[in-house]
Amino acid sequence: MTSVYLDSGDSEQIRAAAEDGLIRGFTTNPTLLRQVTDDPLRHCSELLGKYDRLEVFYQPTGAYGDLEAESWAAWRLDPQRMTLKLMSTPSGIALARRLADGGAQVALTAAQSSTVMIVAEAIGCEAVIPYVDRAWRDQRTESHLVRSLAQVRHGNTRIIAASVKNAGQFVQAYRDGADAVTAPLDVLRAVTADAAAIEAEQAFTAEYADTALPLP
Repeated sequence: MTSVYLDSGDSEQIRAAAEDGLIRGFTTNPTLLRQVTDDPLRHCSELLGKYDRLEVFYQPTGAYGDLEAESWAAWRLDPQRMTLKLMSTPSGIALARRLADGGAQVALTAAQSSTVMIVAEAIGCEAVIPYVDRAWRDQRTESHLVRSLAQVRHGNTRIIAASVKNAGQFVQAYRDGADAVTAPLDVLRAVTADAAAIEAEQAFTAEYADTALPLP
């Protein structure tokens, strides 16, 4: 199933995106959370309570000293809706394996090579999260990174494309094999703001603009 997520930790942005009706959940990272809170776990607990149908991807921040302890604390906030994001570095992969072995749902983020998909499937990750725009700009990384990840996938590990900066990258990620995209609010709104559709809506609305009939 195709999914769309909001890349934000801001409560008002999450509310706006949820009201737009497009997102399945939201993704965070330490940079996004630092913009809105000094206490990431408390903040995410409040968001989980406020938006009780949305999935959450939480990347441990280091705000509490121990990344593993923070990860488990985040997982316990809501095991049904929480996925833990770990960096696809040696230390991040080792932590992801311990978390997965303990029953947590985990994803490897910064999945900037196809080898990350192989590792993710080997350790039982639910998803990999490649940085799309960064891949286009970084000569060390394949431009069609999502496609490269999809080509070596053998199981059900999802590809959630992040670092999506415009509607073109949003669509290309799905063409290349992404199962989901996470993007900022302005990108998600650009995706739904098709000029031809808006013109058609305005034309249809004008047909009965001067009428106020009672409902039958």
